[in-house]
Amino acid sequence: MYLFGHAAVGMTLAAGTNDPSLAFGIGWLSHYLADFFPHGDEAVGEWTRKGSEVKRLLIVLAPDALLVLAAFAWFTSHRGFSVAAAAAAIGSLVPDVLWGLEKVFKRKLFWRHDAFHGKNHNFFHVRMPLWFGLILQASVAGLLWWRLTLG
Repeated sequence: MYLFGHAAVGMTLAAGTNDPSLAFGIGWLSHYLADFFPHGDEAVGEWTRKGSEVKRLLIVLAPDALLVLAAFAWFTSHRGFSVAAAAAAIGSLVPDVLWGLEKVFKRKLFWRHDAFHGKNHNFFHVRMPLWFGLILQASVAGLLWWRLTLG
């Protein structure tokens, strides 16, 4: 799942708290919940492994991270800055940051986490076309960001 969606899910689930530590934890746990369900971006992962994996991941990461920053700026412009909301968004990204660090350093740094994250990812092993997965993720994330910001 893209970071844009993870941040939206994490912030949505943590919206009821003003405690940054709790929001961070909820955001982190929300990552696994969101990854549990099919989300149709497996083809992107396969594409990244066909070449220089880190470089290809950065090609995918750059626009995704910019979308997260833009959405959070939009949220902040309407709701004001919230440490708890920022903590939830950051927490929701941690599992993929840990995974990414293993790719950058080309070694297993977080064995137990990697095993759990991998088993949890698309738990049902449903494969869908990339175009459908992108539309699904963009729709859900867009709706959540809209609701967080204007709802």
